[in-house]
Amino acid sequence: MPISAQTIYEQTLVVRSQIGDEAAFRELLTLYSPRLQAFAGKMLTGDVSHRVEDLLQESWVAIYRSLPSLLDITKFRSWAFRILRDRIFAEFRRRKLTFQPLSEVDPEQLGMPESDSLGIDTDELQRCLDTLSPDHREVLLLRFFEDMNYGDIARVTDCSVGTVRSRIHYAKRALRRAVENTIYEHQSR
Repeated sequence: MPISAQTIYEQTLVVRSQIGDEAAFRELLTLYSPRLQAFAGKMLTGDVSHRVEDLLQESWVAIYRSLPSLLDITKFRSWAFRILRDRIFAEFRRRKLTFQPLSEVDPEQLGMPESDSLGIDTDELQRCLDTLSPDHREVLLLRFFEDMNYGDIARVTDCSVGTVRSRIHYAKRALRRAVENTIYEHQSR
């Protein structure tokens, strides 16, 4: 599989940052901050959403300090997401946030239409994502918003590829159930 010019450029920035080039690190910060911030914003909802900027800044400090020890520059992206992910889950533990699984309502029992075009807007989809457990929300965000492969997701989440596959499967089912419940609520109004 050919490596893109953008990938080579990013890897060059990583190497230059590792040897102390602050301009290269600022460029990495510029390239990756929006993606990391979007991930953190989608993971931290409700009571902890105000912490996104703080956790992002803490993550960049940790990235800067640990960058010289990164042995495989091709793994920078998943490594950076892992650092942010660890801070996000530490925040969940610190706040002792609990997550309730979606109700086990069977959409077929509700008379839901069998339609692939669900007809909900982006805000409603985000609210549906917010109902998922952090583990499920995380794998969907990494796979479909960050376009990471299963191996990269496994590195970010520190679990096996099989576990990633399983989480994605169950996360998609849970998201579909949440979307169908949203549609049902709209139809019953």
